Order: sequence, then structure tokens, then C-alpha cells
Amino acid sequence: MPDEEIITPVEPQAEINPNPEVETIGGEVFDAARAMRTIEKLRAEIKELKPKAKQAEELSAAEIKRKEAEMTELQKLTTALEKAQAELKAVQLTGLKREIAAEVELPLIFADRLQGETADELRADAKKIMEALPKAPKPPPVSPTSPGAGASQKETLDQARARIYGQGLDVMGTDYAAKHGGGVVMKDKPLTPQ
Repeated sequence: MPDEEIITPVEPQAEINPNPEVETIGGEVFDAARAMRTIEKLRAEIKELKPKAKQAEELSAAEIKRKEAEMTELQKLTTALEKAQAELKAVQLTGLKREIAAEVELPLIFADRLQGETADELRADAKKIMEALPKAPKPPPVSPTSPGAGASQKETLDQARARIYGQGLDVMGTDYAAKHGGGVVMKDKPLTPQ
């Protein structure tokens, strides 16, 4: 027992708040009555400002109408022309995007996503998109006379005859009969007497 250590329990120390009912916010003591007065004051200000905001909106709308009324006929036509030109440019750009997408073989669903103003910029962007898309393997070309690598190779009729009868054999010929024996030898003699 001489080497035993004596462990004494230590009690945890807690911070003691001498006045637990008083809340502090940012180092200041919270006063509920003062907070309610501030809230009521802000609500009253909002009630006062709502009609003024509505009046300001009405005045700005009236100002816009007045300016439109003061515009000369030329200014009105100029504004309409600028609007029409912007719409035409947008339609032409959409058509150009579709043409470029078809040219590069990009699916047409991606045509609206092309970025750029000129044909070269659109074409470059379309090529970037095509490079990013996964590539589907292309099937090998099959000609009508070639069945392809996967088709079974059947023997043609001429190949079957050559295999069965031999290459270039004339079994009715005199040479074949002389070599292999047998057969009918016909001499060139007329069948009817002359």
C-alpha cells in the first residue's frame, strides 16, 4: 500500500449569476416595457408611411404617362422601331443557332443553349458542347452484297457443286472415262444411213 495514490474528487465549478431574473442583451439590462414602447412606435411609423408610399407610386405612374403623352410622333415611332429591331435580331439569332446546331450535328434541344452573336462564335460553342456529350458507337457500314462480319458464312451453290463433283470435271467426257474406266464412248457417226 505504500505506492497507492489517493484520488480526491473535485466538484465542478459553475458560474454563479447573482441575479438570475435579470436578462442582459449586449451588456444592457433588458427592459420589457421599453421594448414594447419601441415596437409600438415603429408600428405607428409604418401606418403613417403606407399611404405616402402608395401616393409616391401613383405619382411615378402619372409621371410616366405624362412623359409618354409629351413624346412626339417621331419619338413614338423610333421607340417602336427599336423594339421591332430587337425582336427581329432575337428571331434571326434563334434561326442561326438552329442552323449551326444542325450543321455540327448537335441535337436541336441544345440549340437554345449556344452562346455567341456571330456564326463563328456559335459554331465554336456548338463544337465544345459536342465534345462534352458522350459518343454513341457507330454501327459498321453494311453493303447489300456483304452480310457483314457477324453473319454466318454459307456455301454458295457453285462452291457446293465444285466440292461434290470436283473442280472442272466433265464426267461425260472421253478423257474422264479413259482415266477412271467405264462410261459410254460415242463416236461421231450419224445415226441414220446416208
